[in-house]
Amino acid sequence: MSTAAFTTLVANVGRIDAIRTFADGRQISSFSAAVTRRFKSKGQTVEETDWYTVKTTSPHLISLIDKHVDVGDQLIINGALSINTYERNDGTKGTQVEVFASDIRFNLAKKKPGSEASTGQASGSDLDDEIPF
Repeated sequence: MSTAAFTTLVANVGRIDAIRTFADGRQISSFSAAVTRRFKSKGQTVEETDWYTVKTTSPHLISLIDKHVDVGDQLIINGALSINTYERNDGTKGTQVEVFASDIRFNLAKKKPGSEASTGQASGSDLDDEIPF
């Protein structure tokens, strides 16, 4: 069973996979991203982390990820959320959560100082070269 919706994640980059190129020249880039939430339960602070696989076929976003995104960066990711359930070899059920990114921005408040992309943002559409202010 599969469901899909549009989502926005504020997530930390985990693993960055190698760019895959298909026979027809199309490319896909993917990385893992963690969303951690903290809350109180029975007087104790509890921390839970959910992992997502983020994928894109946008040439602009593939270039951004390849050249500027590092493990640990905090990104704001917009895209289509896909939740897929499957059966493992041992018969148990598993869930895979993917986001097909249409827009990726750096969370500038969390970007490491001195990083090349510390003031950058990108989206799947063309960006203007001029700043409007």
